[in-house]
Amino acid sequence: MDVKEAVASRKSIRVFRPAPVPRHMIEDIMEQALRAPSWGNTQSWRFTVVGGETLDRIKEECAELAARGAPTNPDVEVPLSFNEAQTTRYKDLGKGLFQAFGIQRGDEKARAGYFLHATRLFGAPCAVYLHFDEGFNPYALMDGGLILQTIALLATDRGLGTCIMTRSISYPEVVRRHAGISPDQKLVMGIVMGYPDENHPGNRFASQRERVEDVVRFVDIA
Repeated sequence: MDVKEAVASRKSIRVFRPAPVPRHMIEDIMEQALRAPSWGNTQSWRFTVVGGETLDRIKEECAELAARGAPTNPDVEVPLSFNEAQTTRYKDLGKGLFQAFGIQRGDEKARAGYFLHATRLFGAPCAVYLHFDEGFNPYALMDGGLILQTIALLATDRGLGTCIMTRSISYPEVVRRHAGISPDQKLVMGIVMGYPDENHPGNRFASQRERVEDVVRFVDIA
C-alpha cells in the first residue's frame, strides 16, 4: 500500500473484532512510527501499549465511572466550544455516526449505550497511550499529532483499524493505575488498534472533508 492509498483508506474504526494484534506487528509499527518529525527532534513522546486483561480492567472501570455519571478529568483540557463551521461539522459527524449505528433521534438509551461502547474503546484489543513528562512544552502536542497519524497510517498498511480517542484518557488515574504509568506522566491521547469488524455498518461510515478551495489559499504559486 502506498502513502496515497493509506491516507485515502484510513478512517476511524468503531467496532473491532476481539482477535489480538500480535506483539511483533505492534513493535514494527512503533519502530517505524518513531521516524515521525518532532520540534527540534526533541521526541518528547512516550508510549504505553496495553492489551489483554489489563486493558479489559481499564475499559470496565472507566465504563462503570461513566455509567454512574462520574465527571471526567483528563490531564489535557478538552475543547468544549467551536466556531459555527466547526460546530456544523461536529454535529454532522454525530448524526452520521448515529445513523450508521441505527440509533434514532431522541433515543437516549441507545445513545448512552453507544457512549459506553466508546468508553470500552469500541472493543479494540489494544490501546496505545501517548504521554509526556509533566510540564511538557505545548509544541509537543503538535509532535504527538504527527506521530499518532503516522501510527494510524502504518496500521492501515497492515490491515489494522485505528481510532484516535480522547475518551480513552477521560479517566487518566484509572489508566495510570492499571498500566503502571508514573504520576509525573501526563496522558495526552490514546489510539486504539485492532482488526475491524468489516460487516458492521458503523465501520462503513466515513466522515466528509472540505474541498481544497474552501480551506487552502495559494499565494504566488503558478
